Amino acid sequence: MLLDKKRILLIGSNGLLGSQLYLKSSYFSEFLGTHYKTVSNSNSVFLDVTDIDSVYSLVLEFKPNVIINCSAYTNVDKAELNKKNVRDVNVLGLQNIIKSSSIDTKIVHISSDYVFDGEKGDYKESDPTHPVNYYGKTKLESENILKGANRSFIIYRPNVLYSDDINSLSFFSWVLKSLKNNKEIKVVDDQISNPIYIADFVDVILDSLLMGYEGVLHIGSEDSLSRYQFALKIAHVFGFGKRYSDNITPIKTKSLNQLAERPKKSNLNCDKIVQDLNFSLKTTDYYLNKICKIRYKTT
Repeated sequence: MLLDKKRILLIGSNGLLGSQLYLKSSYFSEFLGTHYKTVSNSNSVFLDVTDIDSVYSLVLEFKPNVIINCSAYTNVDKAELNKKNVRDVNVLGLQNIIKSSSIDTKIVHISSDYVFDGEKGDYKESDPTHPVNYYGKTKLESENILKGANRSFIIYRPNVLYSDDINSLSFFSWVLKSLKNNKEIKVVDDQISNPIYIADFVDVILDSLLMGYEGVLHIGSEDSLSRYQFALKIAHVFGFGKRYSDNITPIKTKSLNQLAERPKKSNLNCDKIVQDLNFSLKTTDYYLNKICKIRYKTT
């Protein structure tokens, strides 16, 4: 089945990933996005994913053959204090999607690197999961529910998403805006990841639908680096001199006294997505230079 023959329901079309997927809506003959808090897309309707009656009514009316679930409660620290709310969205929300849709409806679900404990790093899809915070526990629970739902699915595990939208709520945007405002920031140097540029992630999701792929996939950059190293790369690529780089101070995670524990080495092994979807791994420098060219129209 070609992409233009698929009827796509995108749940959470106003988030960091969902908004970028929404920009590709022209690839499909029938497409509908949903929002919860904010409305920025014209072809988007309100949906509370925790309300099964609302989910059922929308699915019954639209009759999607693919549902992409980008809805999520993602504030890791607040999740420790609002466990019912985060589970309602991350777990009950997915259950409502499954219960309300046909067994023939394919579900694409966005999970997280936080299903791992961060002890070893370079995690493969087959590695044992052991989340260290409540957010990660809900993402793992939702994965297991979907795996046991007896239907076609794709589960993606990304880490540290970012785009060329500097107004988005991402680590990249925070660092870049801080540098522009000559603001001193402290960045942890003991959390390792391989961040992924959202535009590439979106293309991979579309490709996987076109290929009829099923299963669990990790996605990230070719290189693994600490948040501190990532911040320094942002400063370098976007032309901020040493004076601005000096505004970035390395610190240890424990000094932040955060409510939720963070996995230290959550970088993901992406060999499977390279093999199965012919995804071309790229470095963080490559992605940042690409964003810089987009933002400043350089060649």
